[in-house]
Amino acid sequence: MAKVEVKVKTNKLETKTKIVEEKADGEVIDRDIVTSVTIEYVGVPGKMDDVLHTLRAGHEVDVTFSSPQQKLPLEETKEPAAVES
Repeated sequence: MAKVEVKVKTNKLETKTKIVEEKADGEVIDRDIVTSVTIEYVGVPGKMDDVLHTLRAGHEVDVTFSSPQQKLPLEETKEPAAVES
């Protein structure tokens, strides 16, 4: 299968998570955590066409989220100052 690669700059990213239970004879036999992700980006909808066609064909799609800020060093956390009364 050919590699499909789409890069977009997201403006908004939301996730919703729920637990889905599979039951048989009234008993829970399996549980899965299902996460729904909503992405908003500035651009034409056609950028996602290849991804959507791949999903509709029953193939899995791997997604990588990255940010230029990930390359910046994190600030050291400082302990809060003690407050005397």
